[in-house]
Amino acid sequence: MIGPKPLIEEHYHIQDLIDGQEKRSADRTFHRNRIKDSEEREQLIKDAKFFIATDFWCDTCKKDFKSQAIKQVEVDWSNTSQHIAYYKSKCEKGHWCIRLITDKHRDGFWTRSRFCNLDKGKHLEDIIQPHETGFQLLYGHK
Repeated sequence: MIGPKPLIEEHYHIQDLIDGQEKRSADRTFHRNRIKDSEEREQLIKDAKFFIATDFWCDTCKKDFKSQAIKQVEVDWSNTSQHIAYYKSKCEKGHWCIRLITDKHRDGFWTRSRFCNLDKGKHLEDIIQPHETGFQLLYGHK
């Protein structure tokens, strides 16, 4: 008696072909996204104004201040196709402070600034969810 025939996809040669095709597809998607991210970064640098008045945080003085800043662009020495842009200014005591243009998620201003932290706390109760502590205290039972 002959047993059931194995599925063609389970054969090791076919599985190797499928794995190779999936890897090539993932590589193609990765490179497309990398080119798209690079183009978005270049457009962000191009759209940023050369002079701007903005908020800064001085790490040395531990103070917020508003100042005029100048855009500067530097080339990453390890990857010459990637540019890093930021605004640079001095606080009233002469310390250099920067605000990132290209990598805003790494900009320390958003986490260190007292002004930003006060602003976050002002609207904290507006975004509280029903499963979080304090929701029942604020809104009570329906």
